[in-house]
Amino acid sequence: MNILGICHDVFICSACVLVDGEIVAAITEERLDRNKRSRVFPTLAIKECLRIAGLSIDDLDEIAIGWNPAREAETTPAGFLEGRRWRSEHLTQVPSRLLSLSGRQASSAPSFEGLWDGGPRITYVDHYLTHVANGMFLSPFESAAVLVVDGRGERHTGMMARASGAKIEVLAENFFPHSLGLLYGAVTQFLGFRPDSDEWKVMALASYADADNRYLPAMRDLVRIGGEGMFSLELGQFEFFNFWDRRMFSDRFVTTFGPPRASNEPITQRHEEIAAALQRVFEDTMTTLLIELHELTGLDHVVVNGGAFMNSVFNGKIADNTPFQESHIGSAPDDSGTSIGAALYVHALRTGRRPMDDVPKHNYWGTEYTDEECATAAVAFKLPHTVVDDPAASAAQDLVDGKLIGWFQGRAEFGQRALGNRSILVDPRRTDAKDLVNAAVKFREPFRPFAPAILADRVTDYFDCPPGTEVPYMERVYMFKPERRDEVPAVVHVDGSGRLGTVGEYSSPRFRALIEHFDAMTGVPIVLNTSFNLNGEPIVDSPVDAIRTFYSTGLDVLYLGSARIAK
Repeated sequence: MNILGICHDVFICSACVLVDGEIVAAITEERLDRNKRSRVFPTLAIKECLRIAGLSIDDLDEIAIGWNPAREAETTPAGFLEGRRWRSEHLTQVPSRLLSLSGRQASSAPSFEGLWDGGPRITYVDHYLTHVANGMFLSPFESAAVLVVDGRGERHTGMMARASGAKIEVLAENFFPHSLGLLYGAVTQFLGFRPDSDEWKVMALASYADADNRYLPAMRDLVRIGGEGMFSLELGQFEFFNFWDRRMFSDRFVTTFGPPRASNEPITQRHEEIAAALQRVFEDTMTTLLIELHELTGLDHVVVNGGAFMNSVFNGKIADNTPFQESHIGSAPDDSGTSIGAALYVHALRTGRRPMDDVPKHNYWGTEYTDEECATAAVAFKLPHTVVDDPAASAAQDLVDGKLIGWFQGRAEFGQRALGNRSILVDPRRTDAKDLVNAAVKFREPFRPFAPAILADRVTDYFDCPPGTEVPYMERVYMFKPERRDEVPAVVHVDGSGRLGTVGEYSSPRFRALIEHFDAMTGVPIVLNTSFNLNGEPIVDSPVDAIRTFYSTGLDVLYLGSARIAK
């Protein structure tokens, strides 16, 4: 069974090809059209995924869409769509309008056939069910409790479920406009950042203040647990449910928390305290939800998904603060992963069995470039370069010598985080590394931390976490052991934490070898790893992207496959 999964018209559009339940390719559109957080229909990603899979569109058995337009009539206000002129929307708007006239609730997976002769069935899957599938079917658990929280789906803002095999049982639901994700987005906007984009800036800023501050009581008053849903908000403080107002917070919110920060204003202690209060309330609410989910299911394993679980600070506290013995967070819990979730859900729906029997611990599902293709690109641009026998050893020596490295290898990672194939690497022992990379390469706010990539078998040497901890997707923050912090100042956040990525047998072999060489030279099994991109641009995808970015920054050396290019 060949299934094309599509995530369109959300904050990062993407495509995925599933062949007999296995992920063959998955790519975000932004990597190819080079527009950060691209929201266009993912035509380029679809074409590239099909090319990688060796399929044409005629070879597809089904197309799975990670959004259910039939639900839209249940939440979108009358008149909001009246001005739309794109005639293709009639394919979804006519069924939605008929649904509204019928007074019935939409099916969770409506489908239709016959868009073209011999074409595959097209199935629309509820956004939250794609999140459940993306999390559960890529987890190592046969049975698990599931929690999904994000800004909003068609109507959902939260869901608790129990999953076993291919079966998903919904236990509790939360509905728009009560949304923890939109609460976080509203405060993100209030603090002068872009909502649905810069929430992790607020998460980083929160570390600069004590959460038990003057704004915490007022922030707590914004969220209530229980009632008709899993949680609810004090809606008088917000405007995000007003589709005609671009401001997400209300005048009452300004009365409570003071004037909003303009994007070009300095960050003050007040802004840090508001961010810290928000993070505390978010963490407390999510913890309470997980405790309630455990009481509902009695299960030891939990799968979490949705954009709220891009909050790596909270993710690192799940084990200590909830009754669950094990938790799984995938590489793309945000909306970009719903193309994968839609395809996995439809596969389970049609076959009655769980896909992905051999669940990977990596997400190298993008376009692959061989060493030969990389060298050809260097020659085409007439770049002086050397083809080295062991790029990992050579790069490790460059790190020891103080070089800032662009690292481009193999298949691209899927999602928003670089896991050693499209990375910028720096010696973490350097006290000036954070400021240097921020100023010369990433051009971003100085309060944002950089991540440590660490050999998996050395994690407990440096971090306070249980033995055997694996964080393959940089999805959790843990505290550095106090006695280790001075060894790697470049990757220790202001509060002593680090958003680590563990590098093991499941990781890129060349990246793992690089860290092993660096460890042998320095006694430190860690490198600073950040995504290979300029601020405001997507992570590089092709050799051409890597070359352009290299020469647009203060990087010293670029490893393009086995080709070493130095300035």
